[in-house]
Amino acid sequence: MNNMTRDTAAVFQKLGENLQRIADEDGGDSERAAELLEVISEVVPHINRSSIEDFYRYYTTRSLYADLGAETYQTTYNDLMKQYGVLLTSDTFGCPSCSLNQSVTFEQSKAALLRHADNSFSSVNTAGAPLPIWNPITGYLLDPEGIKPGELGPHGGSGIDLSGGPTEGVPLQSGEYFRLGQNLFAENKPLNPFDDVVLYDPVVAWFMAGVLPFTGHCSNEPMPADSKNSALFVALVKSSSPKWCTKHNVPNETKSTKQDFARMWFDLLTNSESFLNITIGESDPYVWTTGEGCGYSLAGQRPQYSNQTKDTILRNASMELYYLDEGVVLGGALDRNILIGGTSPAIGDYNKSNPLKTVRLVQNIYLALVPGDIVEKVKNCNRPLGPINDLTVEEAEAILFRFKKKFEETWSAGWDDPNSGEVQMVGFFDDTGADGSTARMLQEITLSSGTLMVISFIIIILFSVLFLASCDVIQSRVLVTMVGVGLVILSFFAAIGLAILVGIKINVTIGWTLPFIIIGLGVDDMYIISLALKNHGGTSLRDFTSVMREVTLPVTMTSMVNFCMFAVMNLSDIPAAYKTAQAAMLCIAFLWLAVILSFPAYCYLDMKRQDARRVDVFFCFTSKKSKAEAADSSQPSFGAIYEKVYKPLMISGGWVQNTFVIFVWIAAVGLFSAGIYGSIYRNIGLGLEDFFSTESQTGMWAMYRTKYLGSWNIRLNWGALDYGVPLTQLKMMKQFEGVVSSNFVSEIDTEQLWIAAFALWTTRQCSENFVKREASQRECGQDFGCVGTWEKNTLGLRLKNIDSKTCYPRKGGVCRYTQDMHPDDLVDLALQGKYDQYSDEESTWCPVFNAKNNENLQICIERWRDYAGGVGSLLVEPNTATESTTCPGEFYDNDTIVFPIPISSGPLMFGINMQTHDDTISLIQETRSSCDKDDEMHCWMSGIPFDYWEQYLTLDTLLYEVFGISIAVGFCVATAFLFGKITLEHEHSFRDTLLGSVGGALLIILTCVLSTVTVIGMSSLFGVSLTAFSVMSFVLSVGFVVEYSVHIIHRFITAPMKYESARKRVEYSMSFLFLPTFMAFVSSTIGVVCLAFTEFEFNKIYFFRPLMIVMFVTYFFGCFFLPALLSLIELDFLKLGRYSTTPSPSVTEQVSEGVQQSMFRDDVNGVP
Repeated sequence: MNNMTRDTAAVFQKLGENLQRIADEDGGDSERAAELLEVISEVVPHINRSSIEDFYRYYTTRSLYADLGAETYQTTYNDLMKQYGVLLTSDTFGCPSCSLNQSVTFEQSKAALLRHADNSFSSVNTAGAPLPIWNPITGYLLDPEGIKPGELGPHGGSGIDLSGGPTEGVPLQSGEYFRLGQNLFAENKPLNPFDDVVLYDPVVAWFMAGVLPFTGHCSNEPMPADSKNSALFVALVKSSSPKWCTKHNVPNETKSTKQDFARMWFDLLTNSESFLNITIGESDPYVWTTGEGCGYSLAGQRPQYSNQTKDTILRNASMELYYLDEGVVLGGALDRNILIGGTSPAIGDYNKSNPLKTVRLVQNIYLALVPGDIVEKVKNCNRPLGPINDLTVEEAEAILFRFKKKFEETWSAGWDDPNSGEVQMVGFFDDTGADGSTARMLQEITLSSGTLMVISFIIIILFSVLFLASCDVIQSRVLVTMVGVGLVILSFFAAIGLAILVGIKINVTIGWTLPFIIIGLGVDDMYIISLALKNHGGTSLRDFTSVMREVTLPVTMTSMVNFCMFAVMNLSDIPAAYKTAQAAMLCIAFLWLAVILSFPAYCYLDMKRQDARRVDVFFCFTSKKSKAEAADSSQPSFGAIYEKVYKPLMISGGWVQNTFVIFVWIAAVGLFSAGIYGSIYRNIGLGLEDFFSTESQTGMWAMYRTKYLGSWNIRLNWGALDYGVPLTQLKMMKQFEGVVSSNFVSEIDTEQLWIAAFALWTTRQCSENFVKREASQRECGQDFGCVGTWEKNTLGLRLKNIDSKTCYPRKGGVCRYTQDMHPDDLVDLALQGKYDQYSDEESTWCPVFNAKNNENLQICIERWRDYAGGVGSLLVEPNTATESTTCPGEFYDNDTIVFPIPISSGPLMFGINMQTHDDTISLIQETRSSCDKDDEMHCWMSGIPFDYWEQYLTLDTLLYEVFGISIAVGFCVATAFLFGKITLEHEHSFRDTLLGSVGGALLIILTCVLSTVTVIGMSSLFGVSLTAFSVMSFVLSVGFVVEYSVHIIHRFITAPMKYESARKRVEYSMSFLFLPTFMAFVSSTIGVVCLAFTEFEFNKIYFFRPLMIVMFVTYFFGCFFLPALLSLIELDFLKLGRYSTTPSPSVTEQVSEGVQQSMFRDDVNGVP
């Protein structure tokens, strides 16, 4: 446009000089030249870029009229002549000697429409009617003497001839009109202003028409006729010639310029059926094309997909695909990787000449407003049912939630019905703004645990009652057991309630892990107290306090271990993990309070019931049995499990025990080896296809997306930078282009990055003045004093695709070669000392804006946003946009931007080719590397892959940290516990106590390592990927195995010194600990088993499988491998028991009869 403005001014300057020369000469043209010179002097002040753009718009419209309307004109002309050609030349219709073409070619049709546009303005203008009977010169019915075949056209015209006329025998075409002036100036030859310029130059004709007065009217008059034509002929003409003049046109006899009427005529033309035939609100803009996209033609039709054959649909989908603008504004062709999946040939290999043969998936992407934007949107006066001014954000969120749900249901209706069509429709909504598919699914899964939770509670109660019941209705502890389990359940829900109050939302991990694990842990502690009181015997207050004095420390120790295990999970930055851990910590604390403070009170009441000889459960009744009879009937019925099963296999000796111990060692080695293998070759990550069931439409969507498409939306972001510095702008472009260069990111033009678009707007490459919001307001940066410049492309940025011989689906970069620069920009660069025409001939340049200060940058960016519609996710001050005076609720994009800019974002992009977790990890690593290369200016990526999958980059590290810290915590707690308990006995030196405590703790840690590695590897072999959920299970494995091993090691170390051999010490330990450890294992496993009955496959894989492995592996290593190992260890520093000589019954007698209270203090210490 700048070149055109400069050349136009030069044409009129040259024209004025020649007219002045002729006017000064004596000749016949001097008077005419003087008159024209006076007109030229009025024209020159109006020549500026805005007026040139105005001319170019109408000149292009003239050309488009011919290009777009020729086909219709040709068809209707030929059809008319085929039906009425003979009649039109008969005596009846008054033109027997007319020599009319019976048909016209496409080129003749274009010529007819161009003549129509260039013809004289008339009070009657036909809308491109193809009647071949009008003299384009006179505008009246044809005189036989004036007929020239092929030179007919519709009646009327714009009144300005923009044809360009003959120049060296070649008529000027659209866009070539400046060639006239350039060619004439190329040689310093005299210019004939009348023949070479005034008569033929369209620019001169247009601008001269702008100062020449013209009086006209447009009154919808009937078509003219004369006496040579019959009334029938005139009637036919009137009925067949639609007219353009309307009540909205210039009033009759209004004085204006010829250019004003030409403008009106062209404006009528663009709204007519003979042009694009578009009616706003009615016409389908998808049916025609502008020719801007590769493979698209001007006024062509868009590919059709409805009611087409399979081959036609595939062929149409094989060409470049665009938004409606065909890539002019919205960033070039669409990346097929986000639209089509499962193709043959593969994406990148197919095109129109090698079309698609198979497509498995087509994706539609819909962008919805967030609640805050909905509130503002419905205030608009153009809303069909009127504006809504009192909608709140909360209400908008509820509406958006219902909209998403209904949209998804409607879209996917019949997805599982094979008779509902050839295409299976499945869909997914993200959780932005309001809960979408994932949130609703997780909510459904989380809340669906209630039934299985109740079942597990009932089974645990029955199991506990079964083990603690007795045939003696006095010694039986059914009621207190039920109360104990009830207290555990109540304390769990109390802790969950507190978690909710402090802001911890119930998630799927809390819903499907804690009820089934925490309840088991709490019941285990209840077993400790119940069994201790039962074995101790007695019903006095002294008996009660004696037992509680012994059990409080071990119960506290196990609770502390579990609390610490969950506390370690706060190292994770994954909300589902650390929020669950925090809720679990509250549960452990509440369970400890319930078991230590509340449950013992009920136990003491139950002891008083026994002392009063009242019946268990039905305590209003008393028993008549004597205490001796009751003692005979109250022997524990489950002690036989140890005597008949565990002891022969693990302790008694003989070939059975030896064989089984060998099996235990082989099993331990095998399990640990399998654990190592599974740990090395484990899979990492969890996708949506793992969350959703394939029996749901969303599950099918997730499966298809992963298999065929693998795309997610992503964004590039920056923080508080010095955005006004050119180097910062270039680095932003470099980082953006680095991200786009990844094979896992869809292609997008650099111009879509806000800082690049803004920089271009401040240069002479700005195009905003072509289509302006306000005719009188220029809209480029330099029009507001925001003058940008160019810097050499030292960072290797992409170049813009400019080659006119090649059609590029996208623009590429914003930098350009010297030869593509604006000449004035090169002049400016030369003056600045940055450009040399010889050395910089092959250089490339990139646009930048060097802001004077923050205020200058703020003003320019706000102007850019206001007039050019620029965006960049920039923060703006609330309620600062200007509201439209004509439409309340509609605002201009002129909000006050927060300065200095604290954060900005790039355009919406898409990650692609993410069929596997490794692909997604590669996307994250490749894109992050572009942000991390510059130590001085960092950026960060956002979007679903980064918000969700980025956890898997550090999940290995998290696992090692959690595992290491858990082991360390277990070691410290175990050492402290052993040292404290042994020290209280005051029978061994500090050195022996410390050495024994550390040695015992190391054995505990060995068991933990074996168990945890096995759990991790076995989980992997059973199809459990490494995720935050599985890490939670692995942490629990440490807690469970510590709970078993601490008490076994403690009882082994503190066994009376009379048990000299390791095997005897193991027998002493397990004879008491087998039953409570077995009950702990069974009660915890009951809760986990219930998870197997969930209908969600996700729960089975990521909760049931690893937790079930935890239960069996930790019990095996704690209660089988560890005793087998201890049987082989004959180390004196691990023998720190009492030297008491008090006679005691056999270990079996202690377990079966629960007597010898003097030994109980040793026994109870080892209860897990």
